[in-house]
Amino acid sequence: MKTKYSKMMTALFGIILIAVFGMTVHAHAQSAPTVVYTAKKIITMEQSLPEAKAVAVRDGKIIAVGNLEEVKNKLGRQEYELNDRFKDKVIMPGFIDNHVHPMLVGGFLLQTKFITPFDWNLPSGQVKGVKGREAYLARLREMEAKIEDPQEWLWTWGYQRNFHGDLSRNDLDAITSTRPVIVWGRSFHEIVLNTPALKAIGFLGKDDPQHEQIDWHKGLAMEAGFKQYILPKLVAILMKPERLLPTLKTIGQVLHMGGVTTAVDMAAAATDVDKEWQAQQAVYEKDDTPFRIYYIPLSSRLIANRYGGFEKAADFFETLPQRNTHHMKWLHKQVKFLADGAFFSQLMQMKDGYTDGHKGEWIMPPDELKEAGEVFWKRDYQIHTHVNGDLGMDVVLDMLNNLEKEYPRQDHRFVLHHVGYFTKDQAKRIAGLGAVVSAQPYYLYTMGEIYAEQGLGPDRAYHMLRLKSLVDNGIRLSLHSDFPMAPAEPLKLAWVAANRLSASGKVLAPEERISVDAALRAITIDAAYAVQLENSIGSIAPGKIADFTVLEQDPYEVQPEALKDVPVWGTVFEGKVFPIKTK
Repeated sequence: MKTKYSKMMTALFGIILIAVFGMTVHAHAQSAPTVVYTAKKIITMEQSLPEAKAVAVRDGKIIAVGNLEEVKNKLGRQEYELNDRFKDKVIMPGFIDNHVHPMLVGGFLLQTKFITPFDWNLPSGQVKGVKGREAYLARLREMEAKIEDPQEWLWTWGYQRNFHGDLSRNDLDAITSTRPVIVWGRSFHEIVLNTPALKAIGFLGKDDPQHEQIDWHKGLAMEAGFKQYILPKLVAILMKPERLLPTLKTIGQVLHMGGVTTAVDMAAAATDVDKEWQAQQAVYEKDDTPFRIYYIPLSSRLIANRYGGFEKAADFFETLPQRNTHHMKWLHKQVKFLADGAFFSQLMQMKDGYTDGHKGEWIMPPDELKEAGEVFWKRDYQIHTHVNGDLGMDVVLDMLNNLEKEYPRQDHRFVLHHVGYFTKDQAKRIAGLGAVVSAQPYYLYTMGEIYAEQGLGPDRAYHMLRLKSLVDNGIRLSLHSDFPMAPAEPLKLAWVAANRLSASGKVLAPEERISVDAALRAITIDAAYAVQLENSIGSIAPGKIADFTVLEQDPYEVQPEALKDVPVWGTVFEGKVFPIKTK
């Protein structure tokens, strides 16, 4: 009896504990503080209520929006904390950069020394731009001379042939014939190495692979040749934690300084998935991280062959969301392809060629795009495709057209990324096929004038990124940085799109300027739409995540030319305030 009684009492005690614990949890959930933030102005990006004065937040979600009295009435008897720290500031939905490369590009390139045509503002300070071949080589010599350790490599990023002239292995050997030197192109898609560097990674022997996109004599590799043979060797060095983790932290600072609360890695799983994930998790999966990153895997024949082909790659990609954490999440059944070459390298595929006679390149040739497209389309994946030239655009749109005819789908939301140059007729075709666009407007700012002189001619160069043509055709448009191809500063991207100013201050094809409103939507709600996140972020509305970017000025009130100069005070991420720290 005693044993039976003891068991009964133990069971009863357990039930009481569960009940008490349950009530405690429920009480804790109910007691989570509600905060009402007031502001000079709240820009919601919601047509039903474009502007507000107050927003109520609980448990990281928005529960009410309106003027203060309306929000109070919606809260009823619910207790709340009134926070007026933003009373002199403007609140917008948290900025979204839906195409960045925190790992594959940023994590690697921020380990290098910058020698770029234009200035860069980094958390470590400003890097002054340099133009001209002799000035570039002089900066390279200066950097090499400052390295004391004879075993240390010299890694640089930012070389651009149009601004810095032709560069070869012999030029680098003339600077040093003992120290490995890596000159990474501004596009990330091309690289120049000196003799010690090539030997250090196992080349310049009798068994060097022959590839049309590698010139061993010049020490030059580009696009698929670079990615297949050179990049894996460099990744093995750059992935070392002592090198990689500090740069990933810097990328986080860059995103926050730009007011970004959501970023999308548009080339994930391109190298070692486990190592990529573990490294980023060590840096970003922390309570004080003021942003989240979504991940979309990159697929090409080279990558798919690691898994046994495109079908098996698709199988594997569908397992990736099982790894999701709070700040890091794989988007379900979304994939990225790469069509033609890099815009910054002037390797995009152009229907009328180049004025100097050089030719563009394919990263995934048309037959490879067709094969990959059929596999992922049939499996109901959303497809994102990097495409830069008008010939590349024709090939990609032909692929989409054929897929849609053979296997019709509802709301396929096929996204065209970068879209450096396309025609007005192609804009209409994009609309007719139901595609959307995520554009990289910084091409126009940095390359518009020099491409008019070299390679494209004025008409094509000035009319790159016909964004107004897209908007006029009803195409959902978002803007991205492709960081570090452009600064991760959404307001600067919006500024380029609204003004079409080149680096010299010249207006290029003013008829293709978009409104400030369209530009701001392109870094908030329309940026969310491109990656199927519009129901949770991108605007300020009840039920959505409480992500805000806090500005010192109203971007609608300043002149469009001043849009990039609107100071970002900080962000609110899931209801928690994160001011930008100033030195």
